[in-house]
Amino acid sequence: MSQSIYHYTYLITNTNTQMKYIGVRSCSCLPKNDSDYMGSSKPLDEAMKVEPEAFTKTILDTFPTREIASIDEQRLHEMYDVARNPEFYNQMNAPLGFCTAGKTRKPCSEETKKKISIANKGRLRSPESCAKMSKSMRGKKKPSHTEEHNRKIGDANRGKKHSEETKKKLRESHMGKTHSPETKKKLSLALKNRIFTEEHKRKIGDAQKGIPQPKITCPHCSKTGGSSAMKYWHFDNCKEISTKS
Repeated sequence: MSQSIYHYTYLITNTNTQMKYIGVRSCSCLPKNDSDYMGSSKPLDEAMKVEPEAFTKTILDTFPTREIASIDEQRLHEMYDVARNPEFYNQMNAPLGFCTAGKTRKPCSEETKKKISIANKGRLRSPESCAKMSKSMRGKKKPSHTEEHNRKIGDANRGKKHSEETKKKLRESHMGKTHSPETKKKLSLALKNRIFTEEHKRKIGDAQKGIPQPKITCPHCSKTGGSSAMKYWHFDNCKEISTKS
């Protein structure tokens, strides 16, 4: 009878410095019994030689195949940007689209990608696993993105449109919401002395030049104002709707 192989993602934490390491592992015993394995990072190994008693290992999640476990590792690396995050021992993010097998990485085949997609469809991280990551990262600030990273995010979102259902959910989530005095102060400070580029000024001028903003009236509270502001704060978003319901 063939021996069972278990696949899991794990988190190693230095309880003195709160430095962390996220990895993936396959073993022939139950993950909870695989306590002798403590990662494969050189910086992590060097730190553990100094004070081995300071390190703890947490099993984040288990998976039916190594490929799916590797995808989860890649997702976590991307989420916390471990390669640039000073809170992690990881020296690189696991490359997306690659499958890990032991020490080697190779591009996933189309068949493997299909299997991973089917296995992950509708799969949610367990509340216990979410709580483990949340607890370990509490109070930690993610590093800011590079300009290249921001550009990629912008390119990916450009032209993306929300569905009517999503728009409705966004409206309902903001209905009746008001900023606290502290938030208003922060917004004011953030906008103070803000300098617009010449191109930005030109676009604003072109949009407003000689085009008076039409006035419209909210059917719920009878308030009248400019169309842009009124559509944002009134009509489907009017506070009077929530008070009448």
